[in-house]
Amino acid sequence: MLLTFILQGTPEAIPLNPIARWEWVFPIVESLHICGFVLLVGTAVILDLRLLGIVLRGQPVSRLARELSPWIWAGLAIQLVTGPYLFSGDPREYVQITAFRVKMLLFALALVYQFTVIRKAAASAEPAGDLGWRKPAAIVSLGLWLGVMVAGMWIGNL
Repeated sequence: MLLTFILQGTPEAIPLNPIARWEWVFPIVESLHICGFVLLVGTAVILDLRLLGIVLRGQPVSRLARELSPWIWAGLAIQLVTGPYLFSGDPREYVQITAFRVKMLLFALALVYQFTVIRKAAASAEPAGDLGWRKPAAIVSLGLWLGVMVAGMWIGNL
């Protein structure tokens, strides 16, 4: 018995974090994370496309922004719960992955941009036909969210 213990070493400690302990937890949390991302970014993209004058042209931008706001906040809440939980599964590994660091940087930039520039662009009471500076603002927003999405997919492929 003692010889077996010496040859095999000490048994590995069972992780306390459920995401590292049970193999089915990660896919469930990851699925919720993706759903939250779709909710957050999907609604942001609808607003950006309206600012570009591509969709929902008959609806005032400010009204659409008010109607989409709860969905954007719900998606963000899901992201802010599931993201750190996924990260907690192996934080030392994640911080070493360039794609993770790029995603976090772009996510922070996209959120700041969404809640400052895009919010200002959507709050305007100007006529629907005159979107002026709002079009380039929407293009930048779309680029940031696309970058977050690509970097997130890049993480999963490393």
